[in-house]
Amino acid sequence: MIIPSENSTYYASKNSKAVGNPGGDVIKNASQENFWQGTYNSGDMYYDPLITGYAFFVWTRLPSWVTKTFPNFALLTQKNFAGFDGFSDLELNTSAFTAGFTTNELHVAQNMGAKPNSFNIKSAEFSGSPMNAMWQFWVAGIRDPETGVATYPKEFGMDYSLRNHTGELMYMVTRPDADNFERNIIEFAAYFTCVMPKRIEMNHWNFSKGSQEGPIEHEQSLNAIIHWGPKVNDVAARLMRSGGIGFTFMHENEWDPLARKVVKPSIK
Repeated sequence: MIIPSENSTYYASKNSKAVGNPGGDVIKNASQENFWQGTYNSGDMYYDPLITGYAFFVWTRLPSWVTKTFPNFALLTQKNFAGFDGFSDLELNTSAFTAGFTTNELHVAQNMGAKPNSFNIKSAEFSGSPMNAMWQFWVAGIRDPETGVATYPKEFGMDYSLRNHTGELMYMVTRPDADNFERNIIEFAAYFTCVMPKRIEMNHWNFSKGSQEGPIEHEQSLNAIIHWGPKVNDVAARLMRSGGIGFTFMHENEWDPLARKVVKPSIK
């Protein structure tokens, strides 16, 4: 069985100063008069609609030979994060027991469908192709495109091992108050193990006259094993609250034209 985590939006934030609408209270308040009678109860507001579109991912482990060559691999892929897909619904498979002249069917549980094992991370690409350079290095180290040989073991003095060329990451979907890390803002969290990139992207180098494309988005396909549940949520919350996700937000009210590090305005 999979139960909700105390660090998810299913439960209210601890020491919260105001009334919230955790998912668990939606179930509890379903017995209330006019919970849902074809109109929204704007007096008591027992629930908030689920809103997605706020997500992060964080590397928790990367191959040492990748980070030795590209020390900012994790930060650049995390901060330059434009999309994540690969989730698909799981379905309980059943088999039919038939009876009678009509062969009416009674379905019984057989097994659970396989968890998704392939996903994509999208990023903006820049002139000079830094995103492609980092991912290409990782993929080609596992299998060289010319010889098919794994090159990273000899190059970096280590054994060939799945452990040495895969990573792990945490993926989190939050409420719209995405930088409110001290509160329960995690709607969903998944932990991926055995993360291995599969693609050296070259499709965007094709040419057709009269066609100029841009900006280019880099899409990296990866294989991994997905895990979710209350303990995954708890780790995701600890990552957020410890500052381990590496994200900072400068809101409009905080923007200062004199605080820029590189481009300085000419103001006397």
